[in-house]
Amino acid sequence: MDIEERIEEPEKRVFMRIGETATGAAVSRRIAELAAARPELAGWDWIQDVRESRGAVDNDDIAAVAEAFAVAPPGPCWTIFVSHDPNLALWCKVMDGMFQGRLHRAAPTPEAALALLDSLRATPAPSFS
Repeated sequence: MDIEERIEEPEKRVFMRIGETATGAAVSRRIAELAAARPELAGWDWIQDVRESRGAVDNDDIAAVAEAFAVAPPGPCWTIFVSHDPNLALWCKVMDGMFQGRLHRAAPTPEAALALLDSLRATPAPSFS
């Protein structure tokens, strides 16, 4: 499987690199496995580096992740996608509506994703009540 994850305990963050052979279904299954084994991860921030990914992702894949993350405490928490795809920001807005308490953003590099996450964490959080 062309998926690597690193759980960063002190930061309450999961970093995932998704390689070119990983399918959307495989990625959603792996995320669901992680969330089932450790439900607290559903409420943590995630950075997903998809720059090398060539696998198609469909609505069922995204819905499976949203269902796995439904156990999360009220947000906010974020998923930051590392990608050069200029259209991913639009998909992030769609995903915002599919997840309760999780917001999605895109950044061009892992370093930019970390900076964006730090910035989001430093600003007042939106209410999800």
